[in-house]
Amino acid sequence: MIGYASQLSPQVDATALSDFKAVLIGRYQQLQKLLPLDDTRAVLTKAHVVPELAPTLDALAAAINAIPEPTRQDAAREFLVLAQERLEQCRAAKLKVAAAKVRSERATKIFTTFGQVTTAALEKIYKDVETAFSGCYRKINEDDESAFTAKLMPSMGKLGFDVDFYGRGHFPPGAYHSEGHQDGMGLCLYLALMSHLLGKNFTFAVLDDVLMSVDAGHRRQVCTLLKESFPDTQFIFTTHDEIWLRHMKSEGLIKGRNFAHFRTWTVDLGPTEWDDRDVWTEIDAYLAKGDVRGAAALLRHYLEHFAKEACDRLRASVEFRGDAQFMLGDLLPNATSALGELLKKAKAAANSWNQKDIIEKIEVTEATFGEAKVKTNHQQWQVNTAVHFNAWADLKKEDFTPVVAAFKAFTGSFGCATCGEMYFVTPDRGRKEALRCGCGGLNLNLLQKGS
Repeated sequence: MIGYASQLSPQVDATALSDFKAVLIGRYQQLQKLLPLDDTRAVLTKAHVVPELAPTLDALAAAINAIPEPTRQDAAREFLVLAQERLEQCRAAKLKVAAAKVRSERATKIFTTFGQVTTAALEKIYKDVETAFSGCYRKINEDDESAFTAKLMPSMGKLGFDVDFYGRGHFPPGAYHSEGHQDGMGLCLYLALMSHLLGKNFTFAVLDDVLMSVDAGHRRQVCTLLKESFPDTQFIFTTHDEIWLRHMKSEGLIKGRNFAHFRTWTVDLGPTEWDDRDVWTEIDAYLAKGDVRGAAALLRHYLEHFAKEACDRLRASVEFRGDAQFMLGDLLPNATSALGELLKKAKAAANSWNQKDIIEKIEVTEATFGEAKVKTNHQQWQVNTAVHFNAWADLKKEDFTPVVAAFKAFTGSFGCATCGEMYFVTPDRGRKEALRCGCGGLNLNLLQKGS
């Protein structure tokens, strides 16, 4: 009533109604709070009391009665107004439905096309990787799995990967294949993925102990695969298996001195390479502290490494051991004999070609090598005594310093003073043709005239 009172003509004063409304609100709020009880009791005693509202109500009634009744024309006009409003709403809703239907159809088509194109692209990727993977794996297992195939199959939330097992069906790699074969698969899958993702930009890769469980025959095939299929990729391998290193060198995957041999490492300083400068500096440090046994142990360790490398590079004859565990006594004498024989052979070849200047150079090399060899033979018992901690051998720093000097000169006689590289025989298989170093400062022909 208060709201309509201001809309009537003439307006009706609704102050009494507004005041009574405020009183009712106050009573209601007090009853809601309940406390204090005295106030609530006072409200309850006056709940039935209504102020005098008759004048205001009479004025409202009179004003309402004065409003004329709507005619049929007014009713029709009101009906048409409402009908027009609802018709416009209906038309707007239909337009929205039509537009939404078009958008829905377009979105459905785009979604379907996107799914088809994505699926086709992914399936092509799977097929390309699957083909490349199978080719790589066949290459490293061509002796027994030349018909190998694989399947990359998308499934719910994952990608299925099954491989052939000698024509008996496709199964997960771990079902029937050995650990060595699975390691080979891992490498082949990595190479296939990198080739697909990077293409010609696949120019660098680091492989850390990836083939430790692959047998020797297949390792050679891995070398062939990397060399033939990835000629533009630089690979860095890390391994503690020297046989695997030999495979890589013999197959030509590693050429020349493109490898580093680490003898130890620490978290603080990193790896320490088998380097003459390193070793002799450390030995001198041991001797400076008076630790002869430490110096002798390191010298012995270095000589074992040196002898193994010398036998390999000079193609020395060493008694075969199935466990590949060679002692210093198995290697160093043979390396020494091999270099002596090669110098003799080079001298004979130079004689046959009447190359007097070469003969003189060989004689100088022989003299240096012979002198170093004699010194080490005289001192060798002291090294063994110190390393094996024999109680009766009480060597002092002064006793062991000449030993170190002798072996330093001896190992130095196996290499070039200019480039520092150890002598090696070429080729590394077949008939021995030359003894040389990396820079060519020593390049001795081993083939006699008419041979």
